[in-house]
Amino acid sequence: MRNDAPALGQSANPRQTAFGALSRDQISEAQARPRSAFAKLRLRARDLGRLRGAELYDGFLRFIPILWGLGALTPAGALMLVKLAAERWPRGVLINIIVFSWIFIGVSQACAAILNGIAIRDYAKGFGNAFGFGVVGWIFGALAIAAGAAHRLDGPRTVRAVTWVGGYIILLGALAAVGRLAGLQNFQLWPTPVGMILPKSPSVSFYTVTTIFQTEETLGELSTRLLLFFPWTTGLGLGGLAIAFISFLEGSLKWRFIGVAGGVVAVVFSWSRIAIVSMLVIALILAFFRAPFRWRLGITGVVLTTYFFAAMQGFDPIDAVKKAQDGVNGARAGSSLARELIYTKSWEGFLKSPIIGNGWIGDSVHNKETLPIGSHSTIYGLAYTGGAPTLAAFVFAMTLTFVALIWRFLSYDFDDPRRSGALVAIGLILCLLSYCRYEALFNLTLPCLFLFTWLGATLSAERPERARAAAGGANFPATLGARGTRAFAFSPGAARPVAFQKTRSYRDWKNDE
Repeated sequence: MRNDAPALGQSANPRQTAFGALSRDQISEAQARPRSAFAKLRLRARDLGRLRGAELYDGFLRFIPILWGLGALTPAGALMLVKLAAERWPRGVLINIIVFSWIFIGVSQACAAILNGIAIRDYAKGFGNAFGFGVVGWIFGALAIAAGAAHRLDGPRTVRAVTWVGGYIILLGALAAVGRLAGLQNFQLWPTPVGMILPKSPSVSFYTVTTIFQTEETLGELSTRLLLFFPWTTGLGLGGLAIAFISFLEGSLKWRFIGVAGGVVAVVFSWSRIAIVSMLVIALILAFFRAPFRWRLGITGVVLTTYFFAAMQGFDPIDAVKKAQDGVNGARAGSSLARELIYTKSWEGFLKSPIIGNGWIGDSVHNKETLPIGSHSTIYGLAYTGGAPTLAAFVFAMTLTFVALIWRFLSYDFDDPRRSGALVAIGLILCLLSYCRYEALFNLTLPCLFLFTWLGATLSAERPERARAAAGGANFPATLGARGTRAFAFSPGAARPVAFQKTRSYRDWKNDE
């Protein structure tokens, strides 16, 4: 039996820093030194140098505003993923197949770029695009999945760190409201140090700016949209979806509200139509699967009965979906028209070169607007730039990831509280699937890296029984409800004692550690 009682003269709780607990040696050293400002700075610098694994990741999430203000958010995220992958690589056949299937998307895209450069005898352009973000973005997505699986980046401290990001979005959203009331069309805080050092380019202007909101014009249509920590407004929408869904797992009602509210603000005021629709639809799907079995049966019966009587009255579901899609497209007709032009030209380019694609994005479909062929879509973009092999690699990686997440969800016992985390991961992969047609996902892997790390953590090779024993019986709050409430169980026909088990909160899990 392990004796956890503190030794004589020792505190029962180790001293905490912003990144975790100090060791006994660090505490003794700090107590021996005079408590001057320089001593504290030296101690903190030493703590920063020893950050590893989940502590490093959670610290990154908490310090997002500072990194963003410096223009170093994206480079810092990339370096962190490399460091996490170098520290520990995930074990298990399935997770490694998934990680390397995502890497293979980038490899296939790089081969297509090189082959096209050889075909047109422009070797520099071919090899240059082989190391572009259209290739590197997929590799960083794979590294995020690997880091999440290896370091189990799905614990309550990580959930709390994600809610912090939601809180930052609320504060900056309030600042954006003030700026908008003052009549500003674009609101940028300041030029970032990293942005001033790097040479001018479109990528630098996207990834190193501190833009709160901006007014966009697409084919004569103006719209003012929130941007914040993301290079594109649609990226803010996808990040908001991940923040809202992950924050539902927070055990503290206050922090849960902050995280979910911040995610909703990001989704709504990004004015991303696919993000808004995804939040409504996927939230309903997740709520359905979280409901008790009797509720699911009742809801299914009501829906089928309603559909039966509606069909008798001439209701056509296909026509209803088409009208709904037309309504969404009409909300921002200029943007919809621009995308359709891009998709049409991209498909025509794919048919001309279906095997090796065209290597990189093409010319703009509009004389004045920047609307390159092969952009604004993962499906059409990969088909145009990488050809059928690259598109097939993406379809395989997404399908395998989706199936593996469902298998992981079904492998947990009905009363296992980590089933909540797996269900959230399914919601996140559904968000990615909804974005495939309308956005290039390789541009969003680094800005939304916490989405991909959550997928990896859910797909970790650690067996459920071993993980439950290590975590004291649970890894997550058992429900979306408040602490101490009765469990809103997943279980279809679960035994009555399971349905009334007490909720394990973030604080309970933390005490188990």
